[in-house]
Amino acid sequence: MTRLLIGFTLVASILAFATFSQAQTRSGANEPVGMVIDVQGAVTLTEAGKNSRLEALSYLRTQNEILLSAGATITVTWYAGSKELRFAGPARLKVEPQGIRVTQGAPGQERVLAEEKITPTKYLPPRLDGRLDQAGVRMRMAGPRPKAKEGELEAQREKLRPADGAPFGDWVVYALALEQMGLTGEARGVWRNLSAQRPDDSRLRLLAR
Repeated sequence: MTRLLIGFTLVASILAFATFSQAQTRSGANEPVGMVIDVQGAVTLTEAGKNSRLEALSYLRTQNEILLSAGATITVTWYAGSKELRFAGPARLKVEPQGIRVTQGAPGQERVLAEEKITPTKYLPPRLDGRLDQAGVRMRMAGPRPKAKEGELEAQREKLRPADGAPFGDWVVYALALEQMGLTGEARGVWRNLSAQRPDDSRLRLLAR
């Protein structure tokens, strides 16, 4: 009887561990691995079998598929390794744990950025969170972004401010950083300028209000 009980206990433990491991795997697969910071042209995101138009400030997760029409481009941040990736259509992409794989089309372009220029895209500030939150997924793994001391804000602001003529995505990152610093008025001015350049993007229009 004792051996039988030990056997049942061992089997139960193995099943519980397997269930926990599967849950952890599913949870990890749902965590964002990057954020879209610029979209031009017709781009479709396929997630869990559902198609939708890809827009700026959309989180990317593993197993997402992206279809870029001819002439379309996207720029995304990739959290691992602090990278920025750019792809041009026509192309098909698959988001995988180790990166974005081009299944059809030309290879993407990559540049490594300083961590402070990737960090703003990991957090949706309170003014946006809930309205732009994609499919209810938040950056749970990151937690709330630490607040800078008042004396550090100006230095951070100037360090992150893009140079004149900088790429569109750099200004998106800057606007996110301003929001997270509590400089919502200044951020709104940047969003308005960005929305004017991408008038079809509903998320940018929302932020420009």
